[in-house]
Amino acid sequence: MINKPSLSRRHFISMAPLAAVALNSCSPDATESPIPSPDYTIPESGFHGRDESKRDWSGDPRSGKVVFISHCILNQNARIVRAADFPAMFEPLIDYLQKKQVGFIQMPCPELYCLGLGRQAVRVGLESPAGRERLERLIDDQIFTIREYLFQGFEIVGILGKQGSPSCGVTRTWLDNRQQDGQGVWIRELKKRLVVEKLNIPVLGVADHKQDDTIKWLEERLKRPCESMIEE
Repeated sequence: MINKPSLSRRHFISMAPLAAVALNSCSPDATESPIPSPDYTIPESGFHGRDESKRDWSGDPRSGKVVFISHCILNQNARIVRAADFPAMFEPLIDYLQKKQVGFIQMPCPELYCLGLGRQAVRVGLESPAGRERLERLIDDQIFTIREYLFQGFEIVGILGKQGSPSCGVTRTWLDNRQQDGQGVWIRELKKRLVVEKLNIPVLGVADHKQDDTIKWLEERLKRPCESMIEE
């Protein structure tokens, strides 16, 4: 058990740009060799060593089905102080996915990535310029991963957010110090990118104590024939 008092990291977001400048200025040739931006080249443009004729995964037992899930569905330890509902994970939902042999891809916790574990004023931090910049990098990674699975012929059953979260809420979120209808910052921005990228992937919110509703939704999704997830 961790007994040390958690520290607020609300200052982290405001300091992030300054820290980046300081890190760059420490390099002797910082002005000539700035830190390069990550390469989020989509696989269709071609990587060295890739062979498009070898995308048949039928020779092994994998199911070919995956679902993207909010980080805390698999790891309650990442949630804000006094907000966890379970010791570790959403067991009924995870047990169901295992039974159906659907691979789950744990998305990063945007709150942890931007504000740390001892966070407060979450929405303010995520909506700040530095917070939005970090969220965009995370979304770039997710879009890259989504497109790679689709490129390789896998089925993405859906994206599961965490209802009530200021970051991952889908139809319910924490705003103005209370639970209300609305979207979390991360889900809102991720859904915008899905539209821009013409990726037709359903997004569903999972409530802590209503996991059966999500399981029923997944059951219906898994009964359907695989649909195209890239809009023409």
